[in-house]
Amino acid sequence: MSFEGENREKSEFNMAVSYLNRINILLSSCDQASISLDVYSWYHSLLATMRELSTWMKEEEIKKFNDSIKEINPAITKIYKKVSTTGMMEIPHDIYMKLHNMELDLRSVAKKSGLLMKIADDAFDALK
Repeated sequence: MSFEGENREKSEFNMAVSYLNRINILLSSCDQASISLDVYSWYHSLLATMRELSTWMKEEEIKKFNDSIKEINPAITKIYKKVSTTGMMEIPHDIYMKLHNMELDLRSVAKKSGLLMKIADDAFDALK
């Protein structure tokens, strides 16, 4: 099987289940890190989740996430350096809320893309 404009054979199998499993693992990692107040792991789990979901995002969503990353990254680096040198972690409320909102936005992208639940126009079709 080949697609128009490409001379490459395509597999009849895909990685949909593996892809959804990776997203599930990353979202679980976000949950665990946020519950543990491990902002460094939470942030990097969010970045990995964003990379996985980026192919489902609109350009303006990608821009919004990239802007958030630019804003949050210096604070995360500062927090990580302080933890590394003193062993103490202080999480500013605004950074916690930015990570929280970033995660909500990523989960929204996954939901709107039909990655969290099957999308069906008819409730009867959802049961198939």
